[in-house]
Amino acid sequence: MQPTKMLLTLLLATSLSACSILKNPAQSGSSEGETSPQAAASQLQDENQSLEESPVTSVQPTDTSEPSPTAISPESSQTPTSQPERTAFGQPQDWTGGPTRGELAMRVADVNGDGLEDFIAVDKATTYVLLSNGNGFENPQDWTGGPVRGELGMFFEDVTGDGLADYIAVDRSATFVLASQGDSFAQPENWTGGPVSGELWIAFADVTGDGLSDFIAVDMDAVYVLASTGDGFDSPQNWTGGPARGQLWMAFEDVTGDNLADFIAVDQDATYVLASTGTEFADPVNWTGGPVTGQLHMSFADATGDGLADYIAVDRSTTYVLPSTGNGFEAPLDWTGGPVSGELGMYFGDVTGDGAADYVAVDQATIYVLPAK
Repeated sequence: MQPTKMLLTLLLATSLSACSILKNPAQSGSSEGETSPQAAASQLQDENQSLEESPVTSVQPTDTSEPSPTAISPESSQTPTSQPERTAFGQPQDWTGGPTRGELAMRVADVNGDGLEDFIAVDKATTYVLLSNGNGFENPQDWTGGPVRGELGMFFEDVTGDGLADYIAVDRSATFVLASQGDSFAQPENWTGGPVSGELWIAFADVTGDGLSDFIAVDMDAVYVLASTGDGFDSPQNWTGGPARGQLWMAFEDVTGDNLADFIAVDQDATYVLASTGTEFADPVNWTGGPVTGQLHMSFADATGDGLADYIAVDRSTTYVLPSTGNGFEAPLDWTGGPVSGELGMYFGDVTGDGAADYVAVDQATIYVLPAK
């Protein structure tokens, strides 16, 4: 990867149709998601996430009656051993009592280190955090004291290794980290010394297994990893030896259960996993045996609570979960029994603190949580 590259192509399902997994799939044995206060945010939808963002009005929670959630349709975390594996998402619960959203970005991540993922709303004026108390989000708190955003992307992952999700803002000039202090984000620090981005995708996840989230940049020619040292990112290392990408979606989560985030590439014909070895990504392996996608959203998170990230596909008719076995995804299971979606965004994270990822749906009227059960 050339650090001078500034072009970030934020690929959605429609714009990725020309791409494919090119890292010699034949070897696999398969058939086949700064701070420049003036910067404008780039949007990856799912989170979305990679980035699941929608420009909307500022954070202004107000009391309203709770409407039914909007319908939708198909197409390193704590894992308490005492909890049985989850098999469904529960009924939607109003967690804010009124509209709450971010103009530039919305995320869920544990920024105060209590084991509960919190709701983060990036506005033009500042960045707000709504702490989770396990059964609701508390009132928004200003965590930056002014505007902070990234031109190419905004992420919340623990890059410092203290168990608190930090604010990572990718600008054209450099990548900045605002370390979480548990009750606010610190001043931005330049972690790359110059411009670093991915032509196709940018993500942050712990691929080396040292407890620090690393910078992952997917370029046309290869996938590069800039390992976190706790106070900066190392120089980029080629982890694939050649081009590797997904036509429809890309994610980096631990689906194999070894505490290393793996590369998940969703193609038109199947979903491939390139397992992390700690120093590179292995050859792609077909984990679905055929095409599996979500009409409205795709995500990877540990919904079952067994320590393996599962495949979550939101269709118009319902939400499906394909549990990970550690070497493949099982057949899709209906986890909502009907359409459930968010008008402004859909996120999956453990906001209840029981070790399983819950469904967070952001509507115009309020934020709903469907706990994994």
